[in-house]
Amino acid sequence: MTTRRLILALVLLAALPMRADFNAVVREVESHSGLHRVNIPFIGLARFVVWIVHPEGVHDFQLATFEGHGDDLDGAMIGSLLAVNAGPGFRPLVRVQSRRRGGEWTYVYARPQGDDFELMVATHDNHDTTVVRAVVNVERLQLAMRARHHGDLMASLR
Repeated sequence: MTTRRLILALVLLAALPMRADFNAVVREVESHSGLHRVNIPFIGLARFVVWIVHPEGVHDFQLATFEGHGDDLDGAMIGSLLAVNAGPGFRPLVRVQSRRRGGEWTYVYARPQGDDFELMVATHDNHDTTVVRAVVNVERLQLAMRARHHGDLMASLR
């Protein structure tokens, strides 16, 4: 492959749009008052490296972080937001919500993607909200879950 073709391939790869389902969730979260998205330097480069290297069985990821209280955003709302916007095939795996008003919440949705799983995670505490989409290898995920159950997560990932 010539250098020109390699550069063109890299430019085209970098120009690929993010997943529409992730963008829909991020747009919905962003639309709530009191939240503003935080730019993460070099996240595109990190994502490109993950596409090539697949560290720890992760094939792709996207990350959006927000600062602020998100005055009108609560756990029940994010559950329905994910159910509507995450995309077809996503099913809830984890739904945790603090009983305090304006408290912390975490939602994890997943769907099969060939031999892998696509995960959508949304979490919020008093000042930060994060949305993550990741495509992970099922076998590596099972190893990690088994090891976590037995207390040695890092050993299973080696």
